[in-house]
Amino acid sequence: MTTFYVISLKLFKYKITDVVTDMKITYYGTSASEAWPALFCECEACRLARKYGGKNVRSRSQTLIDDTLLLDFPPDTNYHAQVLGLNLRRVRTLLLTHSHHDHFFPADLGLRSDQYAEGLAEEKLTIYGNETVISMCEDAKRVCRNPEQYIIFHEIQPFETFETPDAYQVTALLADHNQSEKSMMYLIQREGKQILYAHDTGIFPESTWKFLEGKYLDLASLDCTALSRDWRQGHMGFQAVDEVRDRLKEMGCIDGKTTLVLNHLAHYGDFTHEKICALENPKGYEVAYDGCSFEV
Repeated sequence: MTTFYVISLKLFKYKITDVVTDMKITYYGTSASEAWPALFCECEACRLARKYGGKNVRSRSQTLIDDTLLLDFPPDTNYHAQVLGLNLRRVRTLLLTHSHHDHFFPADLGLRSDQYAEGLAEEKLTIYGNETVISMCEDAKRVCRNPEQYIIFHEIQPFETFETPDAYQVTALLADHNQSEKSMMYLIQREGKQILYAHDTGIFPESTWKFLEGKYLDLASLDCTALSRDWRQGHMGFQAVDEVRDRLKEMGCIDGKTTLVLNHLAHYGDFTHEKICALENPKGYEVAYDGCSFEV
């Protein structure tokens, strides 16, 4: 009887530890700024997306880690909540990469108030972003009289490390994207697991490479906006992503156990989701689509 009790306790403890240490990343929006198919576009990629639908239809960029940490707040957030099941009531932290409209639509933040929503949790939503992003939060105030009653705003700088209310350790890294502001990538860690979220960016700035030295990544989510186009600044395509992957591998940041995900894809060429997978899966990449998720 005593022996059975000890074994059961060990099994119970093991399962609980698994739940705590695993991290789940869910992609709700996986396109570039125009979405795919784009509103007014008749290119071959958009034509194929309209024809085949499914994983070929991509909304603007948004990602959730576990249930509480959200990356970016695009104009498609309402769609992600209504159609794809994003539960905003559980989100405690919002990390904003930069101010471009496909990543940040601040007016909708004003809907987080008792003027528009019942049953809000007492705990506030905590938002982190650069100076430009935080200044744009004034748009929320035009919708809601007192957004500070429901939202906490934190301006951050590149290479600043902070702990979120939901116990993630986050470091903002400098991206190569927009010269008019300090666009951010994020290194997100919890319970020994670590995710690099690298959107929107070209090949990383040297200061970011230096910071990543000695950091092991369980998952790296990499910008692949340009697909077969050879872009190295602002965004990346297949060739630049391979160079980033190779450098991360040389630095010991990734290995065969690391999950590599291509995300933020634009409507170039004649690509479909299936065609991108046929090219990139053999090289060790997963290809994100709206609604997909990975656990590490």
